[in-house]
Amino acid sequence: MMEYLDKYSAHQTLIKPLKIFGFPKVNDKIDALLWLSKDIDPKDLEYVFPLIFIKNTKLALTAAQIAAGIMSKIGVKDWNRIYDQVKYTRIDEKSLVRLLEFETDISVHLLGIASLNSNGYVREKALKLISGVKSPSVVPYILLRLNDWVVSVRNLAEHLLKNMFIPDNIDPFINHFDLINKLQDSVRVDLNRIKIQVEDFLKADSFKEIVKSKLKHPQIKTRLFCYQLLRERIVNDQTILNSALQDKSFEVRMWLVVAIKTLEPQAQDVIIEKLLQDKSVKVKTAVLREHADSVCLNFRGILEMLLVDESASVRDDARFIVKKHSMITDIPEFYRQQIIKNPLPGAIAGLGETGSQRDFDIICGFKTHEEPKIRLASLIAMWQLSKVDTVGFVLDALNSDLTKIKKTAKRLFKKTKMPEILSGMKEKLKSEDLNTRIFALQVIYSYGGWQALLAILYAISGEQEPVLSEARTLLNSWLPKSTSLYSKPDGDTEKAIFNLYETIFLKGLISESALKELQFVLVTRR
Repeated sequence: MMEYLDKYSAHQTLIKPLKIFGFPKVNDKIDALLWLSKDIDPKDLEYVFPLIFIKNTKLALTAAQIAAGIMSKIGVKDWNRIYDQVKYTRIDEKSLVRLLEFETDISVHLLGIASLNSNGYVREKALKLISGVKSPSVVPYILLRLNDWVVSVRNLAEHLLKNMFIPDNIDPFINHFDLINKLQDSVRVDLNRIKIQVEDFLKADSFKEIVKSKLKHPQIKTRLFCYQLLRERIVNDQTILNSALQDKSFEVRMWLVVAIKTLEPQAQDVIIEKLLQDKSVKVKTAVLREHADSVCLNFRGILEMLLVDESASVRDDARFIVKKHSMITDIPEFYRQQIIKNPLPGAIAGLGETGSQRDFDIICGFKTHEEPKIRLASLIAMWQLSKVDTVGFVLDALNSDLTKIKKTAKRLFKKTKMPEILSGMKEKLKSEDLNTRIFALQVIYSYGGWQALLAILYAISGEQEPVLSEARTLLNSWLPKSTSLYSKPDGDTEKAIFNLYETIFLKGLISESALKELQFVLVTRR
């Protein structure tokens, strides 16, 4: 088999007319098809499909098999954009009937490709022919044409859809749930009615067990679609509820939070209690928001536990409920008492969120705790209570052995601008740790102005990689912004900048163009 350097070369072989003498012959085109099939996609159909109508049966069959193979492997997400990929394939309306000469598994996809053509007559003829093909593979092609801009094609697709409502097509409909859901987004025509028809077909009692079996499908979106189909059945089918509670994806339990509203209050509470203790933060916050009254009345103990949850969003939603219902009048005092009883990270964080500066010393006592989560919570809480008093501790945290504490310290400094932080970063710029120096440089740069330039030049003069490369990059970013500087640097800063500039100039540490720009800025701002 001939090897090609790229798809373009293979495409050219497929486009050229067959020759008895010379290139390409039938076998050359077959070789090109087989080579292309190793890494083929729908866009290649433009070159493959015309060969299906060639008189040579071997070549036509090879092209047909490859074209059908492409369509049979299209993923769920790809169906929504398949039309744009194949619409310009050259197809002769009068020749479409020849596609029925192939085996059903092949012809259904070939006619399906034709139903995606930009020519309305071709699409309509393809749908008429595909109506006689008994194959579950027809389903996605019919669903796509329900939103066709040609009324006759759209009506034909709707008529054919009704014939698709048979047991053999349950799996194809479920597998193409995305196309079903997309019907409700149609702007051209209201297709909600048809969407409901499809869903009603899938909700039939005779298909209940089939749909339930799909609750174990590996794709979360497929499972969610099936759960939605079974929503009305959860009142009388505990197995659906149990399956949702045990599902590995939080999205299913998020669905359950809303779905249980159809249950009796007592049955709801059983599920709510379990969901309030879910490992997912999103699930817990959803329960607190959707079932606040029930949580307040029946789950005070769990609600108090959620007030000291490790998630800030859970704590916040729990506090909203207790405030709204006046369950706890003094939230900070609640946290103080919780810390005395059991200093959990959530209790420390909660006091940081609701307390005052007088609570700083309470929190500060946990900054060296042996438990990393408590140390992290205390660092954040101290920062919330008094940033000025916490700057030194956060600076120390930059050298922590714990990655999470170090990242948190960096995040706090990046989000806040204070003279104390700027001063601390200037000291860190002299650190022996190169990563710390880079971070300090980035923070100082974010403050802008002459201080940023001074830090950049200082880092460049150090001549140490990777600090040097980062400083050069920041200098290139700073220079265009210098046009917005309307003030001159103070005397000490100006002197330091010029000294560093001379050092950099003599050593040739930055490009000539950058030197010229920098020189211009310094001269015009003196």
